[in-house]
This record gives sequence, structure tokens and C-alpha cells, in this order.
Amino acid sequence: MNSKQNFSKNIISDEILEFFPERKIPQPRQINFVVDTKIEEEQKVYLVELDINFEARVGDLLEANDSRTNRTYLIMVSDIGYAYPHKAEHAEMLDLLRRRSDKEVDDATFRSLCKNLAVCTLLGEIIKGEITERGYRPSKYTTTVVRANNETEKLMANEWQEGVLIGSLRVGRETRKNIPVNFSTSEFVGKRVLIVGQTGKGKSTLMRQLLDGHLKSMMSNQEKRKVGYLVDDFKMEYSFDITNQAGKTVPGLVTKLGKVAQEKLVILTCNPNLYSQHKDQVKDIVKLQIPLETLSLSVFCDLANLTEAQTNVVRLVEESRKATSAQFFEDILAVDEYGMPNILLWGQKYGPVFYSDKGKAKIKKGQEIETESDIDNNLRGRLHYIRRAVIRLLNMPFITKNKNSGDCTGKLLEYLKEGCTVIVDKNHLEDHQQEMLTVLLLYQLFRHNQKLASGKQEERAKMIPVVVAVEEAQYLLSKDKVADPESIFAKIAFTGRSYQIGLLAITQRPQAIQKELLGQFDGFFVLPLEHANDFRHLADACPILSSYRNDLASAPVGGAVLAYGSPKKVVSVQINDYTFL
Repeated sequence: MNSKQNFSKNIISDEILEFFPERKIPQPRQINFVVDTKIEEEQKVYLVELDINFEARVGDLLEANDSRTNRTYLIMVSDIGYAYPHKAEHAEMLDLLRRRSDKEVDDATFRSLCKNLAVCTLLGEIIKGEITERGYRPSKYTTTVVRANNETEKLMANEWQEGVLIGSLRVGRETRKNIPVNFSTSEFVGKRVLIVGQTGKGKSTLMRQLLDGHLKSMMSNQEKRKVGYLVDDFKMEYSFDITNQAGKTVPGLVTKLGKVAQEKLVILTCNPNLYSQHKDQVKDIVKLQIPLETLSLSVFCDLANLTEAQTNVVRLVEESRKATSAQFFEDILAVDEYGMPNILLWGQKYGPVFYSDKGKAKIKKGQEIETESDIDNNLRGRLHYIRRAVIRLLNMPFITKNKNSGDCTGKLLEYLKEGCTVIVDKNHLEDHQQEMLTVLLLYQLFRHNQKLASGKQEERAKMIPVVVAVEEAQYLLSKDKVADPESIFAKIAFTGRSYQIGLLAITQRPQAIQKELLGQFDGFFVLPLEHANDFRHLADACPILSSYRNDLASAPVGGAVLAYGSPKKVVSVQINDYTFL
């Protein structure tokens, strides 16, 4: 009986399968959809709902395909959020899971509620192997997103294939070592570029890569134009081997470059004896000597920190055109029998601007200026302070009284003209001396090129293309420093382009740089920053950087973002370590 029943059941089961075959449920497809846009920090971003099994992180490159328009776009993940908001019923579900440890979220709930939302920046449309901007934008829902493959990632570095190798493409925290990122160091001539990042994040490593590559290019025949580099070095860490914060030995340029350093690297220092053992490893070690008499009176005012009244005395002398700078300094150092400034000499030489009421009355009567009572009573005190300021300058280790006492400017200009890199040793100078030295060197370069720029074509051709790399640039480019258009800071920052002088400003505090000036910079090498206000200040000056805040926050040491050109092109880069290899 039982066997008959089983037989009948089998027949019935077969008939059911024949008319109602078993359904095969297809596996769900992994699809990421563009679902919305929003404005974030004045930039439009695209929201991509990610499949539950698709993992993305900040900095990832994604390829977006719009099936409605058949267009393909490249986008970058700038942040990760949640696709759906947390609600009361979700809280109840979580409480249930807490009470019942044997329970789990069912698959349907998991897939519908636990999705992530990628906040993405549009990098451009991909057309014939190039990233372009033609004004088209991805469509909602019909645009699906996949991870960019290696060939697509290479498009990010298309604009960065010429010049010095500085590193490789960086995608989030991963380095694409097969995709090099280069930059032309000669491009800096006449441009303003900022290198910014907190201590220990790779600013010095980047500078070593740039200087290493530039020295090699100047030695080769590939670069027709010779471009000199004048580089601040507060710790003499670029030229010679040092031990970094991790305790590792970092090679100097003389170690890595050998013959190239012997032909193209110059040390400019107040203490040549300190580096005598390296004399055969570099082209020259030049003693820093700048004659006081070569300074214009306006530069002297910048250096001397004079009051407005004292500055007016100097300006009046300058505008009178009755004395050269050398004569002015000679007069200011002259004293009477009591060791005080000889104000009678000043009144007789420079005229009515320094007369007292009595002296002016005597002039009207045709009488001579003969006594100190004929001179303004306030002049002595002002000249005394100016004289002290001149003496303080003469006490600087790099200033001489006149050319006969020592002058390095001729050698400096000649080496820069040859395309040499000149390292300025500031290792043993105090803060105010470091700043003062920068001003003096900038002035010498600016005066040389400005004089030639106003001449005929053959004269203009003699201008020296040079890039000045300034450490702690926030002190030189602050609002106060560049407020006076006659100051050397303002001249270099705003008009250096006209005289083939490029500025490579290095800092960890960009918010201290005048915002209007920062907005005129041509390029930015941005490494991770310590303070949020610093990044906001940068993003205000270069809005395209705002999308890279989270990318930089999670970047490894040496991870940077390079923005350059007009309009700005951006690439994330991992700077190569500067090692013995």
C-alpha cells in the first residue's frame, strides 16, 4: 500500500514540475546609480547610490556611463555618506536585534536600508582618450557607475607627462606606480606657485625632487633655456645628507647627483668654512656679501622698520635727487664733534625741506644757512634713529659697507644666468636676519631684470630667467608686507611676471598670506594641512581644491594634490621618496 502511495506522489510531482517548472531566480546585478546632485561649498557634486556589495572610498576614480545620451564621464569620490536617513522604525529594528542575539538583519532589509551614498566630483567627459569639458552632465537614474580601470585612470596624468618626474598618480591611499606624474620646473619662470602642507607631510621631499630634476635638465641639452633657481634652505637639508624625523638618512643633492652638482650647484653662505669639505662636490661656495651702498632708499626703508616721520626724511632725500644711495649712507654716518648727526650738513645739502622757520626766513632775505638753529629741531632725533638703523644693517653678517669691502652679487647673477641652482644657507641666521636676507636678494634680482626690461630687444634678452623659492613665505606675503606697492614684496608678488622672476612660496600657514594675492597664484602643490581654516583659505583662492579636502585628510605622507594652469587642471599625486636608490 505504501509503495502505491509513493508511486502516485511521484507521478503527481512530475506532472506539477511539467506544468509549473521550478523558477530560477537571477542573481541581483551590482549597479550604482547617479540619483541626485547638490551644492556643497559652492561646488556642484553628484550623489551616487552604491550597491550594497560595492565598496568605495574617498579618492577613488569612477567611470559613469549615461545610457540615455551614450556619454561617458570620469568622477572622483570626495566623500561617503548614507543613502537613507535613520528613522524610528529602524531604531525599533535595532533594539530587537540587541535583545535577540540569534537574529540578524534579513537580506531584503539589508539591501534596501544599508546602502552608502558616494558624493562625487565631476572631473570631465571622456572623449577619444581625453578628459574634456564640453558642458554636458550625467543624467539622473540612466547613468550607472563602475570603478575606473587602469587605462581610464591614466587619463588623469595626460596633462602631466613633460618635465621633471615628481611622483605617481595617487588614487585615494593607493599609488599607481605605472602612471608617472611630471612637472616642468622651467614653467615656474614668471609664475607664482605655492607649496603648502604641515610639518612632516612631504614639502621638503617635493622640493628635493623638483631641484634634482631641474639640475639634471639644466645639465642636459634637452632644455634650451637656462633657468636659475635661488632657494632658501633653513637647515641645509637640500644640499647635504641629513637624518629625517624617522631616523633615516636622506641623501643630499651632492650625494645623488655627483657630477651634475659639481657643474650646477652653488652654495651661498655667510660661513664658507663650514662647508669647505664639500668644496669639490659643488660648483662653488660663495661668501654672502651685499654692499649697503647698492640698496635703494626705498628698500632701506623696508628693512629698517622706520616710523612714518623717519621714513619721510628718507623719502624727501630720495625725491630731491641730490644724492645717490651711497652718498646718503655716507652722510647719515657722518657726525659732529659730539658724535651726533651733523644736521647743519643736511640742511645745507638737501635744502628747504629741513629748514626751521628761522632758516626759511633767512633764505627769503638772501642770507646763508650757517647755524643749527636754522634747521628743524626734530631732524636731529630722526637722523639719529636712521643712523642707528644703518649701523644695525652693517652689523648683519651678510652686509658690507661698500663694494670694496666685498660683493657677491656679480657672481650670484652670473651663476643664475648659467642655469645654476643657488642654495642660500640660512641655517645660522636669526629670524629677522633670514627675512632681511630674502629682501636683499630679491631686490638685487628685481633691479637687474627691471633695468634690462626697459631697454631694446638685445637688452631685454639679457634678463635672467629665475625662480626664487622662499621658505616661511607667509611672513613675506602677509597683508601688511604687500600693502605698500613700492615694497619689494609687492613688486615680486604682483609684477615679477613682467621681469621673468618666478616665485615658489613654501609655507605651512596659507591663511597668513593675503587672500587677494593668493587668488592670483598660478599653481598649488597642496599636502595635508593641520588646520581647517588653512584649507578654507586655499579653497577660497582656488575653488577647485574644495573637492579634495577629504582626499588630502586621508592621504599618506607624501600624498599631495597638484592644481595648475588656467583653467586649473588637478591631479592627485604620491611624491616619490628621495632615497639613495
